[in-house]
Amino acid sequence: MAPGSRAGEYIEWLTIRDQRQAVIDDVERIRNHPLVPKSIPVYGFVYDVHSGKLIEVEGASAIGKAA
Repeated sequence: MAPGSRAGEYIEWLTIRDQRQAVIDDVERIRNHPLVPKSIPVYGFVYDVHSGKLIEVEGASAIGKAA
């Protein structure tokens, strides 16, 4: 018997196929929310687990630009 647990077999992991588009969609949702003032910029980044860097998603930043 191998160490560990089989509990992970029953978890729905909900992976994201297109991270860039997911960030753009999220920034757009936040930008258009009535409780977020238009004067506040909203940015979108993807975290690179290999380098530890944040990579800005340019399309998201354009959508989240402050008015």
